[in-house]
Amino acid sequence: MKQELQRMMNRKSFHIAILLGIVFIMLVLLGFVVLRYSVEGETNMPFKLSKISIISSAEGKSEKNSENNMHFNIDQNNDIYLYIEKNAEYQGIEAIEGITIDNIKMSKNNEKGSLHIYKPDAASTDTIFSNKEELETNTFNYEVSNNSDMKNLKITNQGGLLVLRLANQDIAQCDIEYQAQVDGNGINYNELLQKADVTQEDLQANLQFDLTIKLQSLKSFKSTISLDLPLKNVIEQGTASEEITDTEKFVFKRQKP
Repeated sequence: MKQELQRMMNRKSFHIAILLGIVFIMLVLLGFVVLRYSVEGETNMPFKLSKISIISSAEGKSEKNSENNMHFNIDQNNDIYLYIEKNAEYQGIEAIEGITIDNIKMSKNNEKGSLHIYKPDAASTDTIFSNKEELETNTFNYEVSNNSDMKNLKITNQGGLLVLRLANQDIAQCDIEYQAQVDGNGINYNELLQKADVTQEDLQANLQFDLTIKLQSLKSFKSTISLDLPLKNVIEQGTASEEITDTEKFVFKRQKP
């Protein structure tokens, strides 16, 4: 029995079988690593997306129909704030070279209104965003500066605040009786969507974009962010806000130089 076992172990086919078995086990282990990375991405990045804040609101562009009547074209706006911060658990020293938001895709299930992406209105002292044609864009390039300035797309090399707006423009129209000159009651803009009989289905849209963090060490990390907008209750309340702190679902992967 011992001699038969020795003869079998000395055969070339036995050694090939052992080698193939080792290769198979290594491929299985590699497959698990690749699968885990595709699901979890980078688990200890130098910088992280700490939270996303969203404000959904309604805006009315008005013109006077008569002495006591105003006609409104209604936009439904979604202002998005992305917070990039240093990862406290990362032990190395890194600095940001720049951040890019691009490959923007917008979609909705109906033909009411039209979707547009806007950058901040740096010229305005009264508001962060204005739905102006010259502010419409499909790429945001954030440059590093000594001080953060979200309206001018500036961040520091240790992070900053990124902002953009998804506007669903001319989603509806309505006429509202205006009695401000008579009894002091102005227009309640929070009621515009309700008065125009807009439904959540009319507003429902999806925004998707790539967020890429580039480091001075030439490392680069990218994640695809997908958001369903607007927030619930925007019709009833006129303005709704939410903070997304569970940002681990947005998987970042290292990019080739």
